[in-house]
Amino acid sequence: MAASPQPRVEPRSLPTAASDPPAAPLIHSSRRLPELDGLRGIAVAVVVVYHLAFSDVPVPKFFSGLVGAGRLGWSGVDLFFVLSGFLIGGILLDSRHSANYFKTFYLRRAYRILPIYFVLLGLFSLRFLHVGAGALGEFAGSVIPWYAYFTFTHNIWMAVLGTLGAGVVGPTWSLAVEEQFYLSAPFVVRRLRPATLAKALLGVVIAAPVLRTALYLFSARNAVADYVSMPCRADALSLGILAAWLVRTPRGWKFLLDRGGALKGAAGVFFVGMVVMTHWGYFLSGPMVTFGYTWLALFYVSVLLIAVSGASESLGRVLRARVLMQLGAVSYFVYLFHLPLMEAARRILWLRFPRESATVYFAGGCLGIVLTLLAAQLSWRFFEKPLVGRSHRYRY
Repeated sequence: MAASPQPRVEPRSLPTAASDPPAAPLIHSSRRLPELDGLRGIAVAVVVVYHLAFSDVPVPKFFSGLVGAGRLGWSGVDLFFVLSGFLIGGILLDSRHSANYFKTFYLRRAYRILPIYFVLLGLFSLRFLHVGAGALGEFAGSVIPWYAYFTFTHNIWMAVLGTLGAGVVGPTWSLAVEEQFYLSAPFVVRRLRPATLAKALLGVVIAAPVLRTALYLFSARNAVADYVSMPCRADALSLGILAAWLVRTPRGWKFLLDRGGALKGAAGVFFVGMVVMTHWGYFLSGPMVTFGYTWLALFYVSVLLIAVSGASESLGRVLRARVLMQLGAVSYFVYLFHLPLMEAARRILWLRFPRESATVYFAGGCLGIVLTLLAAQLSWRFFEKPLVGRSHRYRY
């Protein structure tokens, strides 16, 4: 969810397919790509809007007709997985020969991930956000032991129990998936030659849907396990690393520049598939847990490659929009805290307005989003950004 932020250097102009092919790829983890901030902004926006109005929540009548169009908003987490694989994988590839490779990687990741995550868990454990059968009711109740959240193993409990646990910290399953994946990825990237690494990653992309299908066919609680288990979701992360590998090879980079039209055509095909999935309302259904997650990841990685290669200037302009880039910068906090703050805002409104009103429920969610965005700006400026700066004292 929270890929290591890119260093603050001046954004570069991305080449287009019409430009002369460069002698070497231009993508490097030391160069900031504003388009990636925009993609992060889109990812967190669709997740938040999905939880506001498109998941199984009451909505006002004037909004109900649009609910079907947002059924796939939860897949913003798959875009996060692809982005994380691309950014983290790129860092690992660029620094794979460094003497400080492991130490710097894990220290920087700890600085970025742990502090704000532990703030959330601390508030939850102290029952500030979670009061059992009281104010937050079943939304905060959990059969998952508290220590599992601190050890990033709660997604394993979710898979075994067939539940996402406490609603206010439910989305953190994706963080557990990423942290488990990055326990092994640095070793694999460092030990394997780039060409061998690409083949291994392709193997993971193929193996993940096979594993999901097997779980779906033979496991009693298969659907949740398919959704939250690291091996089952490793295809999206691996596709992100594959994309990072591709743009760092001269032949791969030239291919992207010369085949921009084909790349956009592939994205269009994958998008049509997403429209079909949306129409049928796939979530934890058979088609989604077998091949659907991989299809989503292929769509998002194609959009990512279009963005970084400059194949679509109109997409680049959208992703470089200030509002999306700013949202992308604070996306980690927004992802972690939007559900508890939305629920808290609803509880406040219910002190004055009827609980059964869909309009009040919706308004409380909107208020919670506003509070989340304000808190995210403060957190980034006074808490997260200084910690990120400190983490960069450790160099590869």
